[in-house]
Amino acid sequence: MKIFVTGGTGFVGKTLALALIRTGHEVSILTRSGKGETSGVSWIEGAPTQKGKWQEAVKEHGVIINLAGASLFTRWTEEAKRMIRDSRILTTRHLLEAMDGGKGKTFFSTSAIGYYGFHGDEDLTEDSPPGGDFLALLARDWEAEAKAAEKKGCRVVITRFGIVLGEKGGALGQMIPLFNKYVGGPLGSGKQWFSE
Repeated sequence: MKIFVTGGTGFVGKTLALALIRTGHEVSILTRSGKGETSGVSWIEGAPTQKGKWQEAVKEHGVIINLAGASLFTRWTEEAKRMIRDSRILTTRHLLEAMDGGKGKTFFSTSAIGYYGFHGDEDLTEDSPPGGDFLALLARDWEAEAKAAEKKGCRVVITRFGIVLGEKGGALGQMIPLFNKYVGGPLGSGKQWFSE
């Protein structure tokens, strides 16, 4: 199967691309530089927040996986929030514009457990309503943008990512260096929830 990936140079994207290649799929990754580290991948140059020639390649793929998004690990100035939002909303919108009809195609789009906002000691399910803070409203709008692919006859799968942990990256990649320098500390009260 031919699979098109945005965000394929990130921690989750690299791991996913390697797994897909090992199982015999053809993987194309959109990147601003036109090349990356993962071998066995077709590299397509372009910026997903902007329309461009890269959109032509989307039509040739049966599965589109959207993992793109600017890092949340920054100071949330108004400019940073605009960049975080645009990197998700515009990328999703441009992918959908590039699909010349979605019948038989699958569109995987990431979202975030931040969708639910802040909650205390209660169970949340996929049917729970979104919160009202910046991240929750962003996730709500991002998912709505992705679900528009259903109008093109596309199967849409939305995955709400929580904290990504891995031996060589994700949240641990950010935290371990601090602890190795003896500047790490408790990560909250210990009563905060963690998604399963």
